[in-house]
Amino acid sequence: MAELLLDTTVFDDYRCGDSKAREVFDRVMRGEIRAAVSSLTIFRLWSDPNLDRRTEIGYTGMLSFLEEVPVTLDVARTAGLWIAAQSQDEKACLDYFALVAATAQERGESVCTRNPEPFLRFYQRVVEY
Repeated sequence: MAELLLDTTVFDDYRCGDSKAREVFDRVMRGEIRAAVSSLTIFRLWSDPNLDRRTEIGYTGMLSFLEEVPVTLDVARTAGLWIAAQSQDEKACLDYFALVAATAQERGESVCTRNPEPFLRFYQRVVEY
């Protein structure tokens, strides 16, 4: 198992040169910390209409240092229950956060993100960079 489950912000910020995101990923590349990525995060990154070939190559290189984590039935059930408890207006915008948080919970990992608030609605082990 990994220590951290990286969300989209780590990838986006690393690509944009954010020093804190680079520090997180540099530690992963040096083997100081083990990190994973949800298949949902990969879906979200690749579904960005602004994804260009250069960014795709960069993300692919980053993925080679990470463990890919699929969504399990238990993760889907947990996230579904969490989302069912949210207001109708919030449900659609919180799906990704609930699923990633449920994945981290199932695996005993912390979510690593620049945007902790939506994850903290569901899961308390969040590392902000």
